[in-house]
Amino acid sequence: MHSMTDGATGGLRERRMADTRRQLSDTARRLTAERGLAGFTVEEVCEHVGVSRRTFFNYFHSKEEAIVGHADDMLDQAARDAFVAGGGGEHAGLTPTLLDDLAALAVSHVELVAHDPEQMRSLAAAIGKEPQLLGVFMRSGAENERMLRELVTRREGLAEDDPAAAMAVVVFLAVVRHTSHQFFAAGNAHPFADLLHANLDALRSVFAAERPARP
Repeated sequence: MHSMTDGATGGLRERRMADTRRQLSDTARRLTAERGLAGFTVEEVCEHVGVSRRTFFNYFHSKEEAIVGHADDMLDQAARDAFVAGGGGEHAGLTPTLLDDLAALAVSHVELVAHDPEQMRSLAAAIGKEPQLLGVFMRSGAENERMLRELVTRREGLAEDDPAAAMAVVVFLAVVRHTSHQFFAAGNAHPFADLLHANLDALRSVFAAERPARP
């Protein structure tokens, strides 16, 4: 049986690990903004934080990953569970709140990658210096599309190859890509969540337009 002391010790260890991870990311972002991605080494990041090279690679596989966040940080389990739980009920077609709940997942990811406004500014500065990092940050590859489709089909009670679920994910990821470009653009002062919801509202207005009858 685990004692309360064991739990407290484990919690302290996790907080220390999270703090080290944040320091490594903050330092990598700051150095990228100052010098560019090729202008510093992993060893320099470690020296600034006061950890070994081995410790760095316990957290991240590369400098790029340290800047944008770990692949496992795409979504935490609580966010996934909340999304799936939002399905069900009596309705025709996809649940009415699907887009809003997908947006909550995207915002959750951004908050995992950058926990406070200062970290967000640091990340934005790094991406401004090295725009190719935006693609790494968005992680919009086939694996993430597959993961979102799986979550949508579980939530909606649909078959894995359901075309409505596939289109919902494809369209949503396109909106997220557009929002990310807006968010990291020079001079932007709007929160990611506000931009995303504004773009989703615009998308709804497009789909709400009356469709002419087919000949």
